[in-house]
Amino acid sequence: MEITIPIILGICYLAYHMRSEAARINFRKILKDNIKFSWTKQSGFKEFVIFVAFLVFYKISRFVAIGDASTAFENAYRVIEWEKSLGIFNEIAVQKYFLDKTALIQFLNQIYIRVHVPSMVIFFIWLYRNYKEFYFYIRNGFIFANVITIFFFIGFPCAPPRMLNEVGFIDTLLTISNVNIYQGKLSYLFNQYAAMPSMHYGTSLLIGVVVFLLSKNIFMRIGVFIYPTFVLLVIVATANHFWLDAICGGLIVIFAFLAMPLFSKKYRYGNLKNLAKPTSNVDKKKVHSLDRVPKNASI
Repeated sequence: MEITIPIILGICYLAYHMRSEAARINFRKILKDNIKFSWTKQSGFKEFVIFVAFLVFYKISRFVAIGDASTAFENAYRVIEWEKSLGIFNEIAVQKYFLDKTALIQFLNQIYIRVHVPSMVIFFIWLYRNYKEFYFYIRNGFIFANVITIFFFIGFPCAPPRMLNEVGFIDTLLTISNVNIYQGKLSYLFNQYAAMPSMHYGTSLLIGVVVFLLSKNIFMRIGVFIYPTFVLLVIVATANHFWLDAICGGLIVIFAFLAMPLFSKKYRYGNLKNLAKPTSNVDKKKVHSLDRVPKNASI
């Protein structure tokens, strides 16, 4: 369901921009001439295709990496013990505070299942249009961070708190919002034992930090600064993740970007300031080149 929304939006975007014959000619040229992948330079259309392909790959890889139920529950209990030793095991108390606020918990459930991917899409489109050079740095680090998580899913399958009813957690998606994510046509593609780490939080932290640092709009900076904290509240109140899941997700994102200079000299910290410069108006016009026809184009 998360993937469906950006795909529909992308189809609508392409349909709108290909109303003219000129756009359709150029679209065929894009398909023919731009099939090579680049880590540092790419057309907007191709980035969209890569993004959707990565989402599909990520979902399928989570399914491939699924662990057995007994190990996943054992690891979930280990997380509880770790949190108790750290003095932070209070997710049940947080959830109980929201349980009698039905409308609010239903709202939080919808945020959890529907906002994660669309927020990423909006973020990356904004970044590509306004900070194109920096976009590729963020995109590469984002992919690296998510690849790391796959190894966590393989080596440390972990059941989410909502499955631990005997401990005191409530599956708010099922019992309050009547959303059953354990059954359905596409449910077999999703790894139910991938609570650790939480990339819901890791991604929200990435979005919050990047927009706060780059945006010139004070209201956007303040709003997005609050976003990671709000997502943290959502994933805990709905019993989809532990505190440690979120901490691990945040640390993985931080590590991925700290490691980026190892992959390219371009991403050394001294160069990031130049990469983060706003895209010029000339470069922005190139983003809409779908409607332009090369002089030598032919049907």
